[in-house]
Amino acid sequence: MMQSSALTRSVSSDAYTDLNSLNAIRSLGRSDKNAALEEVAKQFESMLVRMMMKSMRDANEVFAKGNMLSSPTTSMYQQMYDDQLAVSLTKGRGMGIGDLMVKQLQRRFGIEQQDNTSAKQQELIRPEQSTPAQSTPAPLPSAAAVQATEAVKETVSFDGTVSDFVNKLYAMAKTAADKLAIEPKALLAQAALETGWGKKMTQASNGESSLNLFNIKASSDWQGDTVSVATLEFKNNLPVQEQANFRSYNNIQQSFDDYVDFIMGRGRYDKALQAKDGEQYIQELAKAGYATDPKYAEKIMRIANSSAMNNAIASVEVN
Repeated sequence: MMQSSALTRSVSSDAYTDLNSLNAIRSLGRSDKNAALEEVAKQFESMLVRMMMKSMRDANEVFAKGNMLSSPTTSMYQQMYDDQLAVSLTKGRGMGIGDLMVKQLQRRFGIEQQDNTSAKQQELIRPEQSTPAQSTPAPLPSAAAVQATEAVKETVSFDGTVSDFVNKLYAMAKTAADKLAIEPKALLAQAALETGWGKKMTQASNGESSLNLFNIKASSDWQGDTVSVATLEFKNNLPVQEQANFRSYNNIQQSFDDYVDFIMGRGRYDKALQAKDGEQYIQELAKAGYATDPKYAEKIMRIANSSAMNNAIASVEVN
């Protein structure tokens, strides 16, 4: 949900006749890109609502012919009312379209998302969620899919720091990485990018985490649990809102196990499996279409090669 500061609230317009709001947003963008992006998203959402209401009024005009209460003056005041109503409906939380736009554009243009991670960590590694992996049908469901319906849901929380994330996942990441013949930090970095260091995993409507570290979507071959999440995807450079199903696991270990099965069970990732190191693995993974973000591999390797990640791994290996 978009958060508004006192400065942002002063930028928001309460009247559709306010012509200075766009200039105020432009000024705000120089000091706080996140806040400016939120305001732009609200303006866009308001425009969509206005278009929707105008279409409804146009469709209703056929019934207004011959009505003594219908006149150009009435239509003018009706439009003024609709314009103001569109502004009011999109204030605060609005209809949710603005929130989705903000999240998508933050990922697309690399704007840092506001969370509890320190500013220094954000500057180094910018852990953002990427576009989820597209799942293609496989001949048989994985073992993790069968186990997912039998176990009790594990409760896991992350504080958003690199050290906490690595401490909790390193052992499982190493086991999975050994099966793929790569360094564990490649998987840790990928999971960090996909989930914002564990704090932004997909969730069910009741707030329960999917524990899906790698954002794998659930296709028809998946026999385990799923969560349905509203996402804003870009197709032909245009934002399209979609409802997508993601795989859900009962524990973190299942997420790693299923990821390994997912990669090893699909021929399009064969070149990634033949990679000589983690960096080449990630590059081949991106080329094979694991995610649509053109900078997917670059973002993962920036995390993997950061001093914060290397120091956290060194600390775990020493202990």
